[in-house]
Amino acid sequence: MQTRAAGRVPFLRMSATSLRMFYIVSLVFTVGACTMNETQQRTGSGAAIGAAAGALLGGKSGAAWGAALGAGGGYLVDQTKKRESTEAENQRLREENYRLQQAQ
Repeated sequence: MQTRAAGRVPFLRMSATSLRMFYIVSLVFTVGACTMNETQQRTGSGAAIGAAAGALLGGKSGAAWGAALGAGGGYLVDQTKKRESTEAENQRLREENYRLQQAQ
């Protein structure tokens, strides 16, 4: 029969205290996201996903790098979505303007 160290979650390879802190921080970010704008939400989501991936792959320093890269990626995704939305709105307005000119 295998024995395991007390206070460790074997499949995540992190202590129970670390796991509790992860849950608390996740809850705080989830509740805090209610008042964020889209840019903040996407940047925060990217940072959280990057930190989780970095922690799984590289420990504490990996989490820091993952959070930084994830935040940057989230920000770039946000800017791309905004640009696409603006271009679509401009195209819609051009078409409407054209129709109005043809109706005169």
